Amino acid sequence: MRFMSETPDSRDSVSFSSQKLYGEMNEPSFKVRDLYFNKFKSKISLLLERKKPRNIVCDKGRVSPRHIHKYQYSDNVFQRRTKTTSSDTTIIFLIDGSGSMENRVDVEGHRIAAMSACGAVASAFAKSCHEVLKDKISLEVFVKSAPPIYSESLTGTNNKGMVMLTRVYSSGKDCDHDKLCNLVPNSPISGVSDSDVGSFTSEYAVLPALMKWIRKNVRTKKVIVFNMTDGESYCTIGENMFQFRSNHSKMLRNKYLRGVPNVTLMFDTNSSHLDSQAQSGKISMFRDIYGDNMIYVNKDFSGALFTTFMRFIEEC
Repeated sequence: MRFMSETPDSRDSVSFSSQKLYGEMNEPSFKVRDLYFNKFKSKISLLLERKKPRNIVCDKGRVSPRHIHKYQYSDNVFQRRTKTTSSDTTIIFLIDGSGSMENRVDVEGHRIAAMSACGAVASAFAKSCHEVLKDKISLEVFVKSAPPIYSESLTGTNNKGMVMLTRVYSSGKDCDHDKLCNLVPNSPISGVSDSDVGSFTSEYAVLPALMKWIRKNVRTKKVIVFNMTDGESYCTIGENMFQFRSNHSKMLRNKYLRGVPNVTLMFDTNSSHLDSQAQSGKISMFRDIYGDNMIYVNKDFSGALFTTFMRFIEEC
């Protein structure tokens, strides 16, 4: 993990800088994004065709001249027009911004950083929602991080260890989906001499802040949380430097995501050397943390990804 420091920074030199979340243009990530966009576009177009208003035959409504001859043996001689289905759903992406997300994964024939893969997926879905669905499905993308340094000048308090939730895309407001392809695993702060500051793994330590933001800003009836990560929780929080670990993520999932449709896409970049039994045990551990609706892949995850997204969209 790329850290400027692993000790607190008491100097007044730390400031918020969302630009630290973006690197130089990542051409492979854009190629992966375009591949996913074409798949999303075609699938979403088919979905919209099914949701267009149409006449259906039923047992009440206006008499259908084309079916009246069936009245002696069927009640289905009426017709009514279905209404256009408009989504009342907000989908929220939570992308792990920890340093280990620099590890490489194989996606659509390209070997790219896990962070770039997440950015490409989010960018493809954002582009599809904007260009095809005209933002009928609201989409918000956040990066979660846990900087290894802190400063009173940054927070205005002496609360020390913290986690950060940074919104990097909002449909209808910030429609620059291209920039998601350039995400890098940094904390959104600027350190000494404008240096980059890495991140520990905050995971569901951000859920209290996310739910507070949802209550204040989301107006749709339904919210779906799509979490993307590569590992366990590991960070410190608060004045007493509380050690936040995976069991605490599980507790917060049970508290804040109970009743909220959610799924975690877990791609483990460090299990290729494990035998089948050890890998099965690791999957079981992750499933205990993130729930039964976790998708675990350590290779190309496109199949599971599209199945999940289409299920989400069908439910909208």
